[in-house]
Amino acid sequence: MNQSCKFIRQISISFLLFSITTGLFAQITDYNNWDNWENICYCTMNNSYHPSTIVSADNNLELLLRLKDGLTRKQLDSLRVSYVRSQLLLLESYRLINKEDGVYKTSIPILDVEQTAQIRNQSKSAACRIYPLIEKECIDLVKYLGSQNRLNNAYSILFSYVLDGMIWAEFEREGVVAEWDTTGYWSGNYWFLTPKRPVDCGGTNYSSKMDTAFNWNWSEAERVTGGLWDKNIDALFPLVKGNIVPDKEVVDEFADYGFFDKDLHLTIPVINEKENNELYILSKKITDKLSAAFMAESEIEQLKNSYRFKDSSETVVVFYHEVMFDLMDLLIGKQVIQLPIAFKNPDKATLKDAADLCFIVISK
Repeated sequence: MNQSCKFIRQISISFLLFSITTGLFAQITDYNNWDNWENICYCTMNNSYHPSTIVSADNNLELLLRLKDGLTRKQLDSLRVSYVRSQLLLLESYRLINKEDGVYKTSIPILDVEQTAQIRNQSKSAACRIYPLIEKECIDLVKYLGSQNRLNNAYSILFSYVLDGMIWAEFEREGVVAEWDTTGYWSGNYWFLTPKRPVDCGGTNYSSKMDTAFNWNWSEAERVTGGLWDKNIDALFPLVKGNIVPDKEVVDEFADYGFFDKDLHLTIPVINEKENNELYILSKKITDKLSAAFMAESEIEQLKNSYRFKDSSETVVVFYHEVMFDLMDLLIGKQVIQLPIAFKNPDKATLKDAADLCFIVISK
């Protein structure tokens, strides 16, 4: 049996130990400390503040925790929580709470230590069943990157482009995840849970063109991608064709990031979906299998009821994120991929290691 999945055979013992350790952790966890929460936003900002900016301000986190099961203002006041009415108005405007018949209730999922342990136990089990179905395709993608001397980009492309990128379009096409709209301050799903995973990472993309985006994978620990926002990323887009020599100013600006070889060719991977290049084809094979496998191996209705998610779309979004990270852990455990240096040893990483986290996508 798969070593990383042996826990399934010891589920009773593991869950007992899990309950003991999470119970102890719950006793020492300060839920009002924002640093103890992992917050995730599958969303678009619509030119507004990120929801986490609102949650982490003042004592808004404490208000959301108190209102998780719903309270009137009189009940809230009886708890002697310090707040002003404008905080409630702001949280309501940002769709972080709703008000019905005088009762204020948190409208986003907040999973405490016990709930987080439980859903992650379920996600690990699902990931172990899904992994064998996509392993070959993941290995093929990594081998291809190796043939292009970009093996170090395997983690970020599998995570940011495939598992946390293309898959969402697949889910939307299948109608299991709702599409974002452009109304309100933000659109999508936002939630937080505790404790944080050891590698807490995400993806960002910058685009000034309709069909070309510069993407990078980041984590809270790494220190090499922060300066990318200040760079002239637009200057990189004409270079994706491969036959344009960059200006000296462009080379100098990105020299420390290792984006060019000695012949001044752009070295970070370019995924051209219009031309169906090899990276795109290999990635599509993974998502085609992954979307079907995830839905087959996930009890969406049961999960929705257990954690009181608002609908099946939110359930898929939250649970898939946990499965996604577990799949990445399995890929690392199987030595299919390795953590980027910037994630594994952030203190030793240099700006050149940022190239391992970056890629460009030309979309259809």
